[in-house]
Amino acid sequence: MSTYSHEDYPEDEFDRAGRNRIPQGVHRAPRSVWRALLPVIAVVVLAPLLAWGAITLLGGTGGQAPSATATQEATAEPTEPAESAPAGEPTAETAPESAEPTAEPTQEETTPAAPVDFTAGIVVLNGAGINGLAGNLVGELSSAGFNNSVAADYRAGAPATTTLYYNNAELLPTAQQVGETLGIANLVESASATSSTDIAVVLRADYAG
Repeated sequence: MSTYSHEDYPEDEFDRAGRNRIPQGVHRAPRSVWRALLPVIAVVVLAPLLAWGAITLLGGTGGQAPSATATQEATAEPTEPAESAPAGEPTAETAPESAEPTAEPTQEETTPAAPVDFTAGIVVLNGAGINGLAGNLVGELSSAGFNNSVAADYRAGAPATTTLYYNNAELLPTAQQVGETLGIANLVESASATSSTDIAVVLRADYAG
């Protein structure tokens, strides 16, 4: 078997094309640094631009974001309406003024009357001209509880009518009780007429008993 060399044939266009070829196949040229960083740069730069564009779009009249004041007003709790007075009942403004209460009349304070003094000294003076009249009246006073009573005759001209004298105002209840017992209504307070006793009874002709 004979051997041959490429030098046995003259060089043609195929040989020249093959000589100028470079290796081709699965081996790829290495990527540049800029091509590796391009996606990261795109995210960093484009993301803020897109966000700014969205905010600008919403800032228009069609999509205006609510202000802080409007938000506070919307979230504020609704106030309860004032309670209205039930129908038919007068309110404080329309209620008729009631008449001022009148003070109830109070009873006048009175000083309690002094008790009847059954030990008071009593003298019955007979100026009526009837014998034994004064003694009879002393007996009536004793029956009523007045045991300090005496009878005597009376010669003076006054008083003209039957009169019961008592020494002071404290003896008025006692004098009234004596006058009721003897049937005498003419009572006179006089210290001079009763200087020697508490009560003096002067009988005159008008005494009916």
